[in-house]
Amino acid sequence: MKTYAGSCHCQTIKFEISSNDISENVYRCDCSLCQKKAIAMKAEHKSRFRLTAGSDQLSSYKWNKMIAEHFFCKICGIYTHHKRRRDPTQICINFACLDEVEMPSEEDIGLADGSSHD
Repeated sequence: MKTYAGSCHCQTIKFEISSNDISENVYRCDCSLCQKKAIAMKAEHKSRFRLTAGSDQLSSYKWNKMIAEHFFCKICGIYTHHKRRRDPTQICINFACLDEVEMPSEEDIGLADGSSHD
């Protein structure tokens, strides 16, 4: 398992995520919120995620059933991660926030059917 560092644009929010294969199972979601965020996500067990800086500068957003919680930097506005509704044992990170990791090709990014998730 390898640990990867990530951050928001202004570097205020910093995190680490550990993964056996960081580029495996990266996906986009088609729910109304994720469509507007237009980001690729990587899910890992929440025990593999660690916020290392900026917790006091995080803002969160909940909607619909108020279960999933999406986190954004209060300064630069970048979405960094969220607690999943579908699997509360997992954290999803914004793959583009990872430092020194190349984004998978579009054909390697899956699609989650969040629009029909009730």
